[in-house]
Order: sequence, then C-alpha cells, then structure tokens
Amino acid sequence: MAHCWHRGTCLSAIFTGWLLALLVPLIPALPSTSLDTLAGNSTSLAIPFSLPAPDIPTVIAWDKDLIILATGNFRPNFSVPVAEPYQPRFRVDPTSGSLNITALIPDDAGVYTVSLRPLGGTEQKANITLRVYEEVRDVSVSPSPAVAYEGDISVTFTCSPDLGSVTWTKDGQSLGEDPRFQLSGGSLKINYPQRTDAGSYRCTVSNPFSSGTGMASLTVYYGPDTPTISISLSGPDSEAKDFVLVNTSLNLTCQAPSQPPADISWIMADNQDHTVPSTANLPLASVQLNQAGTYSCLAFNERTNQRVRSTYLLTVAQRPTGSPSCSVASNESALLFVCSWPGGSPDPRLSFRGLPEDKEVTSPRLEQLVVPPFPAGLSGRNITCLASHLTGEKSCSIVPEAPSGVILLFQAFEDAGGMVTMEMRCQGTFNPAEIAWFRSGELLVPAAGDRYELSPDGTRLTIWNFTAPQDLGNYSATCSNPLGSQSTNLTVIGPTISEWTLSRGPDPGSASITWTVPSESAATSFRIQMQGPRQGRSASEWETVQVLGAANRSTTVPGLEPTSSYSFQVVPLLGLQAGNPSQVLTLQAEPHLSAGAIAGIVIGSILGFLLLLLLLILLVFLVCRARKRKVPPTAEKQQHYLSRQVRVIGV
Repeated sequence: MAHCWHRGTCLSAIFTGWLLALLVPLIPALPSTSLDTLAGNSTSLAIPFSLPAPDIPTVIAWDKDLIILATGNFRPNFSVPVAEPYQPRFRVDPTSGSLNITALIPDDAGVYTVSLRPLGGTEQKANITLRVYEEVRDVSVSPSPAVAYEGDISVTFTCSPDLGSVTWTKDGQSLGEDPRFQLSGGSLKINYPQRTDAGSYRCTVSNPFSSGTGMASLTVYYGPDTPTISISLSGPDSEAKDFVLVNTSLNLTCQAPSQPPADISWIMADNQDHTVPSTANLPLASVQLNQAGTYSCLAFNERTNQRVRSTYLLTVAQRPTGSPSCSVASNESALLFVCSWPGGSPDPRLSFRGLPEDKEVTSPRLEQLVVPPFPAGLSGRNITCLASHLTGEKSCSIVPEAPSGVILLFQAFEDAGGMVTMEMRCQGTFNPAEIAWFRSGELLVPAAGDRYELSPDGTRLTIWNFTAPQDLGNYSATCSNPLGSQSTNLTVIGPTISEWTLSRGPDPGSASITWTVPSESAATSFRIQMQGPRQGRSASEWETVQVLGAANRSTTVPGLEPTSSYSFQVVPLLGLQAGNPSQVLTLQAEPHLSAGAIAGIVIGSILGFLLLLLLLILLVFLVCRARKRKVPPTAEKQQHYLSRQVRVIGV
C-alpha cells in the first residue's frame, strides 16, 4: 500500500519504513497516553494537552500510524473533514477536538497522533495508543489429551482463540523458568519431554475486559528404570537394611518406576522353591540360614517394550546390641581402658587407637591396661575404639585427662521460709577423677541425714540450712587420678556490699542506685533503705523501700520530692540474716526558687533600670550646664595670661 504525503508524490511502504528508521532517532519523543477499549463499543480520544484560546485560529490534524484521518480548521470556524475510508465511524468533536470512534473493530487499534498549530504559535503534538480487545470465549487447548514418550523431541499445546495475553500453568503451578518450555503466542512447546512433565496443563487467555481458560492433560510413557530392592523387617531389628536376623519375617520389595506400571517377577535364591509371586512384594516368613543368597527382580513395560533386572544379596546374621561403649578407670597407679559391644553373632572385632599398643581382639569386650610411665601427651588425647561387625562398623571414644583448670563455684538459694541452700560445684578438666572435699582443712564425709550431700560423681557439694557465720569460711576440693592431681579452695564470706553509688534518676523525683558485691560473698537478697521527710516515723529509723533478688546490682527509686533531701543505704541478706549495711549516701534537694524570690528579682531589676535612667539624665544635665558657663578669653586676657607664663618661667 502506498502513502501519499504530497500531491503527485507517493512513496512505497518499504521506502517509508526505511526513511522512518533513519529519522526516528532524530525526532524527539512525543507525550504519550494509552487507552484500552472493547470491540463493538465507542470511545473518545481526548487531546492530552491544553487547547489554545478560542479566538486564536488553529489547525488540527489526526492521523493513525502516519495515515491522515482528519485535518482542518479547528477554531474559530470549525471545519475538520474525516477521510472517506473512516466515515461515518470517525468524527472530530468541534468543541474539544477529541476523535470519537464508534463500533470499534480490532483494526482500529494503533498509535494515533494529534497535532494543533495555532496561528503564530508553537505546534503541539501527542501520541495516543489505542488497544482494542475482543471478548474471550470458548478457550480450548489442543491436542487433548496429549501423549509423549520420554526422550521424544518435543510435544506442543495450542491455546485458542488468542485474544489477549496467554499464560500457562501445570497442575495449578506456574511453569517456572525451565528452558525446555518455549512459549510463542498461544502455543506451549515442551522440548524433550520428561516423566515429570506429565500432568494437567491449563492456558488462560485474558485482556482488560474478559478472560477464559482451557485445559488438556499430558501423559509421558517411560521405563522401567533399573529396579531397586528394599527390605522391610518385622521384629526386634526392623531398621536393618542389608541383613536379617534368624527367625525374622521380612518383605523384599521391588520398585521399578514405569509408566504404565511394569510387570514384576522374581527369581529365588532357593531354586527348589516354586512358589514365586508375580508381584512387587516378596514375603519371607521366619527366615533361616539356608534362605540367604541372591534374589533377582525382573521388570517389563509392555508399552515401551523394555525389560530390566536387579539382584539383592540377603545376609542372615545377629547384630550386637546398641553401640559400643568406652570407659577409663583408675586401677591403683594405672589406667584401665575398656571397650564393650556385646550381643553380636559372630563376635565383633574391637581395637583401640591412640594407646601405646594397637591391640585387637574378636570378642564382645576389650580391656587394655596402661601402666606408668605414661607416654607423653596421653592426657587430653582422644582414644578411639573401632568396633567392626558383619552388620556394620561403629566406634566410641574416651579422653583421659589430668586434672587442670579446677575451680570452685558456689550459688546460694533461699526458699519461701528464708532457709538457705548452698550449692558448691567443682569444675575443670579431668577424666577419670576422684574428688575429695574439705572444710577448713578437714575432710568432709557426708552421712545419711547430714546437712552435707555429694552428687554421685562427687563434683557437687550441697549444704542444707546454710547459715552465717557457722558455715562461712574456707572450702577446698582435691581432684586426682593416675595422670595428676590439682586442688582449689574458696573462702565464703557473709553478705557484703563492696562499693555503691547514688545519683539522680532518669525521671524527676527519682534516685538511681548501683552496687557491687565481692565474688566470695554469699547473698540471697538486698534491701534498699531510705530516710526522708515523709516517712511518718522517727527520723533515725530506716524505711525499706525495695527488696531485690541476688542477681540485682542496680535499681531506681521513684516518688521522691525534688525539693527534699534523702539518705539511702543498701543492706545485703543471707536468707533472713542481714549483713553489714553499706555506707550512707545522701541525695541533696534540687536547687529551687520560691515565688516571692522570683517576684523580688523582677521588682529589683525594674527599680535598678529606673535608677540607672535617672543617673543618665542627671549626667546629661550637668554637662549641658557646664558648657553654658564657659566663656572664650579676649585677646587682652590671652596676652596677660601669656605674660604671666613668661614671668613664671623667668623666675
């Protein structure tokens, strides 16, 4: 089709496109708007910029995709004829200049350009993109159903009618970004279909005015894959996979993924057994040693005509109980290492790694004695017992350690009745170890019903009904084994405050208190006591305003009068027993001016200003008066005055 721009001059569509391709980068972009419409409806393309004044002669032009639709005088005398091919559906509104289109068809879609050229003014242009959509109905997908074989080149679905944007889902989920899925218009092409591609495919055609969906299924034939044979057991060893226990019932299951499902058959280890099922499950009840051997599973797919086989070696055994256990104990001056793994048939092989000798036995128990002198680095070395059995391999480890870093820690607890329980713990690195506890150098040997109690491993000493000063003092513990020995001690003192501070709190009328406690001090709570102006008691008495737990080291006391002074002290407690109070600190009253003082300052300032003003007026008056009394001397007086000066100098 040729486009005639001037009379007698027509350029071909090819040349026009080439020329536009060269010119478009040089032409500035026009303002653009867009409009979506439904086929069959009417629409109005409004001018997206301000119109010139009504009295200014203006020429208007509408074109679509560089084809002139209408042009002429817009103002003052409207005369804008529409090109004949677009009559009578196209019309230019004489008031607004809008292009009105009735009975829209899909071919009306495109880019419309409006231009206004006012006389003596600058031409204005804008683009309006019109999109015309048809109503979506009766969406379908073909082929339906679709069939493919795994490994085929491709399979393609087509969604129609294509009246908008087309989206695809599989089993209700988006397709993702698999490069094998190629979308083109309303078609979906799946390259090299896989078994996971089987499912329900749905296409959705949508536009701003309507939408519709279609659906088709895809079946992918494949397999069978190489069978996998699994074993499930009933009885005490139901988790075993590669062996079974005597008299255990089991199922061998052959799984060969295939579509359609493959036919399964078995070849038994015992050729004399003719009762072979043609199912995926092969039950074996109460297996015996003569049933051990190779079992074969055969799978066949009639659709793909493929046949595959897999074998399984069934082993009958008895596994040792649980896992091996390792331990080390003191044997006078030697160390006895023990590794035990009983219950297996045949017996497991046990050996230690890391000891001076690599000893190995076929027995459920291995004992190895290491005597002095011990090899360098034995303390802290990881000693491993390797346990090997027909049913699997396991291991256990033990680390012998000379006592080191031994310390004593303590914590006091208070019950609701105020009774205190002291718990001391001996911490450090040691294995094995024997721990002896001492009080003031004397060995503690707790007895039944005593206030002292030791934990089974000896690392924790509990003292019931702990009181001061009876239970205060020095405690020590000695930790020893053949590799070495180490002692530590701890002196427990009564509830004590070492340092504390008092300052104004974050809010008006509050006090902030912090304190520290010596690490060896036993305290279960703290009392915050105060003396102030509104206690309603004797000024020498202290009022407890807060009781805090043993972990607290700071607090804030609210509700104070800023204009008053307050004294504070912190009292540590051990149960119901109070320790020495901290020193007394006083929070002084905040600086404050009364209303009378403020009024006096204001009045004094005013009077001072008035007095200063009067002095200034008086000074000005005196200066002016002095100037009026001063008369300039005559010539005779000046001569006489000079003569006197000469005489005085002459003398």
